[in-house]
Amino acid sequence: MNRSAHDPYCYPGTDVLRNMEDIRDRKALDRFEADAVAANLVAIRRKPISGSFDIRRLQETHRRIFARIYPWAGEFRTGIGMMAKNRSGFTVAYGPSSNVPGALDGVFAALNKENCLKGLDLDAFVKRIAYYYSELDAIHPFREGNSRTLRAFTADLASEAGHTLDWSQIGSSEEARKSLYHARDLAVMRGDLSELIEILSTCLPDQ
Repeated sequence: MNRSAHDPYCYPGTDVLRNMEDIRDRKALDRFEADAVAANLVAIRRKPISGSFDIRRLQETHRRIFARIYPWAGEFRTGIGMMAKNRSGFTVAYGPSSNVPGALDGVFAALNKENCLKGLDLDAFVKRIAYYYSELDAIHPFREGNSRTLRAFTADLASEAGHTLDWSQIGSSEEARKSLYHARDLAVMRGDLSELIEILSTCLPDQ
C-alpha cells in the first residue's frame, strides 16, 4: 500500500507507520512486523477467535494479528479519505474511510442472509466466498494488514461452513502471491471474480 508523508498514520516526513516500538526505519519495521505477526498467528491457532461473523469479529481478527505492533490494531481507518495503490497492472482505488462502517454493514447483512455460506456444496461455496472476499477487499477497512486479516477471517468462515480453506500454498512462491494480487485487483476494479475463484479452488481441497 502506498504510504504518504502526509498520512497521519505515518511519522511526519516518512512513509513509516507509527508503531508500538517507535521504529522509524521502514525495513526494520517490516522485519519486526513479520516476526510479531507470525507469533500472533500461532497464538490465534492456540486460542481461536470465536463469535458471529460480523464487524466486531473482523476487527478482533485484525486486533489479534497486529497486537503489540500498531496502536490502532482492530480499528478501521479514519481521516485519510480514499486509498490507492499501483499493482499488477492496475491502479486500485478504495473508497473513502468515512464509508467503511456503512459498507461493512451491507456486506455482513448480506452474508448473514446467506447463513454465512453454510450448507453449500464446494462449487457453490467457492463462488460465494470469492464474492465476499472481494467485497471486503474493496472496502479495505484497515490502514494496513487487510490481506492477512481477510485470509484469517475467510479461513474461519470456511471452517464454520464445513470447508477447509488453506491459504498456505499462496505464500509458497512469489509467483503465487502475484497471481493472488492480480486476481484480487481484477475483482475490485472490474468485478471479474474468475481468477479469484480459480485460486480459491486450489485452496479448497475436495472435502
